[in-house]
Amino acid sequence: MELKEFLKKIVWVFLMIQAGITIAIGVVGLFTHIPNTLSPVAFFMPFVYAFFCTLVSLVTYSSKELSVRSLLIRKTIQFILIEATVLFITYSVKALVNRFMIIAVALSVFIIFVLLNLINYFLSKAQADKMTEKLRLADQFRNADS
Repeated sequence: MELKEFLKKIVWVFLMIQAGITIAIGVVGLFTHIPNTLSPVAFFMPFVYAFFCTLVSLVTYSSKELSVRSLLIRKTIQFILIEATVLFITYSVKALVNRFMIIAVALSVFIIFVLLNLINYFLSKAQADKMTEKLRLADQFRNADS
């Protein structure tokens, strides 16, 4: 994958992570006690999480085509780094106040990670199917001329 194409993908991943985190914060917030006053810094947390999770996603970059095994290893490393990053940031802002919050944050990271990878898979598959169909039509056209 070319670096330019990978950077476009990273921007997409950043936006999707930010959206997923915003939803997760809202859902977890429904089940926890929220202080009466919220710091203005709290509104930037989805951006902070998304930024650092996107940086961690660079571990999946390769200029060459990866084997399935290599891709799975990189995705596993990526997941572990994202989980550690999110838990560290959440701990740093003193939001991991009890066992429920730790489990909720870890589970949210897992769900967002799986959903984003599924969305990415289906979008890539649709794009690959379109390219395959174009190649098939081009091949049929070339064979019809022969």
